[in-house]
Amino acid sequence: MTNTALLKDLQDLIEVNLDPSMFPYQKGNSIRIGKMVVRESKKGFMIFDCKDQKQIAILFSKTAALALAKSLSSGKDNTKKVMELDNTIQKNYMDALFFNSTYKTTTDPAKKDISLNRLEIAKMRTNRAKDVLDSIIFR
Repeated sequence: MTNTALLKDLQDLIEVNLDPSMFPYQKGNSIRIGKMVVRESKKGFMIFDCKDQKQIAILFSKTAALALAKSLSSGKDNTKKVMELDNTIQKNYMDALFFNSTYKTTTDPAKKDISLNRLEIAKMRTNRAKDVLDSIIFR
């Protein structure tokens, strides 16, 4: 790109009307995105709609809670997709805990290898789901 094209792109970015309420910020023990509040509870991460004064959902992972709050605040409804990804993260996290425990406690070499392989698969699936959720948050 030429310098003039770069300058024009920079000027376009500066002049875009961005809604400052759509940027997440932490206030106390909660994270606010637009009219949504994400707060950690005993059951997981709770999403609360401040405008309508109602609870939207309780999710297992903070990443999924932020993704859902961001999508609902921006007017998009990715609730089903985010909930499925959160369930994937939860299942694979629990699987990883189990396989890690099995790997550490077993003396059978075959079980050790299988547990290690399944642990890596669970971590990979969890990271893949988090990457998709990150793309929802940062787009």
